[in-house]
Amino acid sequence: MNNFVIAQIFGILGIIFSVVSMQMKTKKNIMIMLLCLNLASALNFLFLNSISGSLVCFFAVFETFINYLYDSKGKKVPIYMIAFYVVVNLALGFYSYKGLLDLIPVACALIYCATVCTKKETNIRKEMFANQTLWLIYDLIVKAYMFSISNILTLISIVISMIRFDYCKEMKK
Repeated sequence: MNNFVIAQIFGILGIIFSVVSMQMKTKKNIMIMLLCLNLASALNFLFLNSISGSLVCFFAVFETFINYLYDSKGKKVPIYMIAFYVVVNLALGFYSYKGLLDLIPVACALIYCATVCTKKETNIRKEMFANQTLWLIYDLIVKAYMFSISNILTLISIVISMIRFDYCKEMKK
């Protein structure tokens, strides 16, 4: 199998994790799905030879896992960890920078830093909407076609989950 086909297989897995993640009600379950999504994304980009996207996503696996551990203990992620995430993401962006296109994964990584540190599921969905929109642009440009489909389906899933969990809840009040 060639690298392009392998990348698309990881893209299909990413579609599943991405869409399912936004239909989870609790942050714990969202984080587990995001961890799997980032791993599939990192491998997808690696097989497409998109180093910037791959590095950002591999680091997001680490970031998500650490934040999951803090959340599972009911603790807030310390500010020094958040600062560490930002510095590492900027360093990865600097290291892999070859052109303006490489700034998109860095912007996505910085949005993701905020997302995984956010407590309210409502805000997670809003931040993921911005994140997925930027990834859609990047994925189309680097030919990560399965992840482009994933981005579109995830954006739809986010809107559905916003209606289900956020707006319907507001209407009941």
